[in-house]
Amino acid sequence: MPSPAGLLVLLLALLGPALAQTWQTAHAPGFVVQVAAKADAAHLREVFAVLQKARRDLRAAGYALPPRVGVVIHPDLRSYTRATRLPWFVLAAANRQKHRIDTQRLRVLLERGGLERTLRHELFHLAQPEGWPRWKAEGLAMRFAGEEPTAPPLEAVGEAELERLLASPPDPQTLRRAMATAYRWSSPLR
Repeated sequence: MPSPAGLLVLLLALLGPALAQTWQTAHAPGFVVQVAAKADAAHLREVFAVLQKARRDLRAAGYALPPRVGVVIHPDLRSYTRATRLPWFVLAAANRQKHRIDTQRLRVLLERGGLERTLRHELFHLAQPEGWPRWKAEGLAMRFAGEEPTAPPLEAVGEAELERLLASPPDPQTLRRAMATAYRWSSPLR
């Protein structure tokens, strides 16, 4: 009978290939996209078309993206939440320091928020000026992405509380209401 350590080595040897992710990297001018799921890789042409159009629209609106933006489409929820430290109900996140967007599976984006709207929203965050309050950034990102609020805005909420709720929403409904408030408080893009 093998020792517990021997069993662990054997188990890892057998499961290793199944647990390992094979990431694919694709490039287009100004963008690098990484995917691990074959179903997501099938949508790369659409992803790049959305990214390129959003770059042009941002430039036309007076915003500039970094010269190179990375997009990581995670193969599962665990990978996404581990990378972003965000709850399951947040579909994507922009990291301004890394010039990078992390998203959940494209199937999830299509089911819940729309691929184009989600990517445009996060690209706006990479192009927005430094120092904006979170409510302004979220409201204008929604407007740039063509998103409409999906819940009523919060009533009698102050700026500090709205900032807190946007930064760390306790549940999906609170996030939707906080986003609706940010949308209401922001002016339309010109």
